[in-house]
Formats: sequence, structure tokens, C-alpha cells
Amino acid sequence: MKKNSLFLFALLIAAMTFLPACGEDDDNNGQPDDQAQTDDVATDTVATDDVATDELLSDADTAEPLPEYPEVTSTSNKVDDIANNLVFYDQDDVKWTLGHFYKEKKLIWLIFSAYDCPACSLEKPALPELYKPEYVEQGFEIIFIENGLLSGPQPSKEPTKIHSFRTSMLDEYGDAADFVYGYLKEQTIFNKFINQGYPVNVLINGKTMQIVSHQEGWDPSGVESMDLTIQYWLGEI
Repeated sequence: MKKNSLFLFALLIAAMTFLPACGEDDDNNGQPDDQAQTDDVATDTVATDDVATDELLSDADTAEPLPEYPEVTSTSNKVDDIANNLVFYDQDDVKWTLGHFYKEKKLIWLIFSAYDCPACSLEKPALPELYKPEYVEQGFEIIFIENGLLSGPQPSKEPTKIHSFRTSMLDEYGDAADFVYGYLKEQTIFNKFINQGYPVNVLINGKTMQIVSHQEGWDPSGVESMDLTIQYWLGEI
């Protein structure tokens, strides 16, 4: 793919504006990993195993069979990785996978957030600003995953919590907040997407499921750079 000044400018701004992420604990029933953190900002690392994801197939109703998902890489936390076929559940407790968006969307912005993460709280109000109708018409989609608390999800409470959050966003922002909402019941694949902490922002080429951008953390000043990055990839894919 060609490189142009718009892309370079977006990457430069993104590198300057993203803040360190909120600390993340491995789910394991809410117990943190024992791995030591080596970065200056204190965060808890997340174990990433290589359990195959082929067995995690979505049972959500579809009009026709889903296309065969691309062969995934061992991780999903670097540019050029193939995003693992994440399984998540929406506000109605319906099961979905990333495979439902493969070849249906041009550009997917997959976000992992947590209720008690300060950086996540800064990002959430920015999403309607970036979910522009003209981007949606070109094949842009946001998949927002609220993954419980930093100490770990509480599966029995997550459907009610994500339903309440979605309702509040729609009440405040209307159609600009009418993107995809979900939560996780199983953490194995999620652990492949995260390096350090919340929020995790992954831009995925919907035609190949290849990751084109992976960022952790959020700063409100990064809205402009994310907007430019979305514009660039919608034009390139």
C-alpha cells in the first residue's frame, strides 16, 4: 500500500498523544498475573497463551454461512498480525465473533475498555465524534467491548451493565453512538490483543482481518490523529 503524507502525519501525532494505559489483570477469576512489570508506568501484565481459536465459533443467526476466517497469528497485538476471531456477547446476550464482520466491513475499530479505567473514561465520549455517518457509509464499524473491571470481568453482571451503558450513550449521542457494544465471557483470545493495559484500540482491515494499527491508552488530544488515521485507511482498503 502506498504511503503518503497524511498517513505519516497521523502516525506522528498518534505517537505523541497516546497516554500509558490503565493497568490490566489477567482474568483467572480476578487474580492478577505474577509477571513483573518492567515499564515506568505501573501496570499488570496479561498472560497470552496459544490456545487455538478454531473451536470458538459463533452461533449468532446469519442469513448465510460466514466466510472462512483467515488463518490467525499467535498474537493480535502488533501491526500486520491477523486479528484472532474474538467471541463476544452483545447487550441482549447474543453471541458474536469478529468473523461476522469479516468482508462485511472495510475498517473495524475494536476497543477494549474497563469501567474503572480513567483513560477509558476519557475515550468513551470521543467515540460518537469519530463514528461519522460518512465513515459508516464507507464501511467503518466500531466494536466496543466493555470488559468489566480492571480486576476482572463479572460475567453475571456484564449483560445488564453493557445494556445500561449502551442506553446511556444512545440517549446522549443518538445515532452517533449506535455502534456495536459487547462484553466477554471468556478471556483467552482477549489476552492475545493486550500488551499492557486498557484501553486497547485496534484498527483492523475488514477485508483481510489484518491489524493496521494497535494502540494502548488514550488522550483527548488524540482524536484528531485517530480521525486522520480512519480517513487514511478507509481510502486505502
